[in-house]
This record gives sequence, C-alpha cells and structure tokens, in this order.
Amino acid sequence: MKKTKASKPKEMTIKRALFGFFIPILILAALLIVGASVAIAALVAVFALLMFGLYMGYSWESLENSMGEGVKSITIAALVMLLVGSMVASWMSSGSIPTMLYYGLKIISPTVFLPTSFILTAIMSFVTGTSWGSISTIGVVLSGMAVGLGIPIPLAAGAIISGSLFGDKMSPLSDTTLLAAATAEVSVFEHIKSMWYTTLPGFVISLVLFTILGLNASGSIDKAAITEMLSGLSSNFNISLFTLIPVVLVLVLSAKQVPALIAFGSGIVSAFLISLIMQGRNFAENITYLMSGFSLDTGVDSINTLVNRGGFESMLSLVAIILVFGMMSGLFTETKVLTVLVSSMTNRLKNPANLLSGVMLSSLLLAFVGGQYPAIAIPGVAFKEATDDADIHRAVLSRTLEDVGTMTAPLIPWNPWTIGYGVLLSTTPQAFIPYVFLCILSPIVALINNYLGIGLYRRNDEFKYRPFWRRKKVATATSDQSD
Repeated sequence: MKKTKASKPKEMTIKRALFGFFIPILILAALLIVGASVAIAALVAVFALLMFGLYMGYSWESLENSMGEGVKSITIAALVMLLVGSMVASWMSSGSIPTMLYYGLKIISPTVFLPTSFILTAIMSFVTGTSWGSISTIGVVLSGMAVGLGIPIPLAAGAIISGSLFGDKMSPLSDTTLLAAATAEVSVFEHIKSMWYTTLPGFVISLVLFTILGLNASGSIDKAAITEMLSGLSSNFNISLFTLIPVVLVLVLSAKQVPALIAFGSGIVSAFLISLIMQGRNFAENITYLMSGFSLDTGVDSINTLVNRGGFESMLSLVAIILVFGMMSGLFTETKVLTVLVSSMTNRLKNPANLLSGVMLSSLLLAFVGGQYPAIAIPGVAFKEATDDADIHRAVLSRTLEDVGTMTAPLIPWNPWTIGYGVLLSTTPQAFIPYVFLCILSPIVALINNYLGIGLYRRNDEFKYRPFWRRKKVATATSDQSD
C-alpha cells in the first residue's frame, strides 16, 4: 500500500486567526458568566480550538503533541503550586504562621495596615524575585491579620498582590524581568532603569490610595476580638521565634535563586520537624496535614477560619486549570493563530506610540490565554525589528512587555495564578481585582507615556530622554568646531 501524503494545513489568514482566537475566548467568557467552573470552561474552549485546528487541516497527532508540549511547559509550575499547598499546612502545624499572626496583631495598627502590607510585600518580592513566594508566605500571614484587624479581605488582598507584583516586575532576580530583557536583547539593568518611568508613578498612586482606604477601613476594629484571638493563638500554639526558621529558610533560598521546588521543599521539611518537636504533633498527624490541610478546633471560630487551610488537596483544582491552559497554549502555538495576529500588527503600525500600543494589545491578548511567559516572549520577538525601524530603544520594548505581560496577569479572573492568589488569601479574583491598583495603573501609565513621549528612549540616543515630537539635533563638523 502506498502511504498517502499528509495534507498541508490551510493558510492562516488574519480573518482565520481572528476567528481561531476569539471563538475559544468567547466560549470561555460565556461559560464563566453563566457560572461554570474555570476548569470546565477552559476545557470546552480547548475542544473548540481543537475543532478549529482540524478544520485548518492540522493532523490529530500534531494537535495532540502540541497539547502535550503545552502541558510539559507548565509542569514545574504545577508542582510548585502543590508544594505551596503543603507548605502552608506545615507552617500552620509548626506554628510559623500563628507566631507571625500573633506578633503582627500586636504590632501593626489597622490605620497603616494596607500601606504597610503593600510596602512589605513589595520589599519581599523585590528581594526574592517572586510574587508567588511572597504571597504564599508573608501574604498568607497578612491576610490572616486583616481578619483580626477588621480590614476587608479583598482590600487587603489588593495591597498584598500589588506589592508582590512590584517585585515580580522590578527585581533583577525575577524570571519575568530576565525573560523580558533577554527577549528584547537588552541588559537587565537597562531594562529595570527604563521600567521606573511607568512603575514609579503607579507605585506612588497605589500607596496613596491604600493609605486613604486604610484610614477609612480602620474604624471597625474590635479590640475584644483581637484579645480573644491573641489568647486563642497562644493557648493552641507554642508561640516562639524558633518557629520562624522555615520562613527564613525559604526566603533566603529564594533570594539566592535556589529552584522553587528545593526552596519550598526545605520549608516543608523544616516545618515538619518543628511541628514534631515544638508543637507536639505526631508523625501521622503531620502527614495528614500535608495532604488534606491543617485542621484544629481552637475553640475560637475566627482562629479556626485563619489556621485551618492549606494542604496538597487544596491545590488540585488549580493544577487542573493550569494543565488545561497549558493545552490551550500549545494549540495556539501549533496553529500559528497568535503568530499571525502579532505579525499583522507589526506590519500595520508605524507610528512609535501606535506601535507600542500594538505591543501592549498583543501582550494583553496573549495574557488572556497563555499567561505571563507567552505574553512577554511572543510580542518581544515579533516586534523587535519594528521597534528598531521606528527608532525606539529596545529597553522601551522590554518595559512595555512587562507593563502588560507581567502586570495584567492578576486582573484576568481565569488566570491560574489569579485563582491561586485567591485560594491563598481566602478570597476570590472577582472580589480583589478592583483593588490591585498597581497592576491596573501600570498599563494605563504606559499608554499615557507612549503618547506624551515620556521615557521613550530613541534607539540612537542611548538613554538620553527625548520625546518623539522633539527633533533630534544632528551634530555637524562646523558646530563641533565652534564648540
């Protein structure tokens, strides 16, 4: 028998690419609106994208392989999430989080809680280079303190996530910072220097907003409730600075850029040992906590709500969502839907401000379906030559990639990381998204800067500030001699 040649896929035109992109997204959004779970909605969207791929002439085998590659690319992220669930449970059992809650409730005033949370998480994430690590450690503690201080959890989550994303964007240790710089082919420190033009205004405005909201939200504090919580914590846990060893260990390892699996694994093992030695919980109990989450009846309902959380199982639904979105990302890559859409923008947009707006739009579209990494990497590669032709410095391109690719992730309700933030902070994306001020402001400030020419370095000026409306002086031999 003769083997039949596999038919070539149809040409991916702009119209087909638009259809292939928006149909799965609209299906996803529609199902979420009617109340479907994110995992199921995303799975239906993947099925629609599969049908589109078959219609375009791609073989089932190639589509299947692309889904496998997509899942493979997020395997480590899924493992990290599972470890975080177990780590939270182990830190509860060891008394690490209860100790931080105890001292935090005694020290931090409700009036300054929101700006303090914003600044603390910003510092922590800048030092460690990871928003996920900051939120899963100090963020969990701060969300617990918010309950005791009478601060609305969504508002506290907004401050915590905003601060954590600051470090994820600005730290030279952050994976997104390194990716954006590498994609645009600029040095990391050129990239960071350029980002201050959009990040600093957003940071200052966010700090002012959190300060104002903190003053208004601090009137509901119940001193009797805080006293009850302090008493409940001290009577059910051995409150000691020694219980903070796992926290310090994870932060130090993260700051030294040790892989997250090793850093979080070390935090779990050390907390497990402290739970055995200092809290008197037996081996079997601790194993159960790692799997199912910490569980203890303290006799105080507010404390039960704070400490009974975590566990491997608490992250399983989130991992399922990540796997499905990994499939979707792989299918978009295989069918070249996103490549065609981004390329069409680079060919049509010539004005510098419009071109950068095109970078922002393409990054946003990719963030909706692929998360931070594709939203940074794909536009970065696609727009490099176009920005060079427009005389835009590559550091402006790398900055724009982060203004949208990094910062809009927590604003997308079905983004797995956004859902994970909600799980860790005991709230929902729909509740906290309106308060993630820094992430909201970052692309807005970037867009304004684009059209005002603020911080738009010209490629041939190196790092001299010159708005695009100001013509560049060309030095002549005569002028040089006269000088």
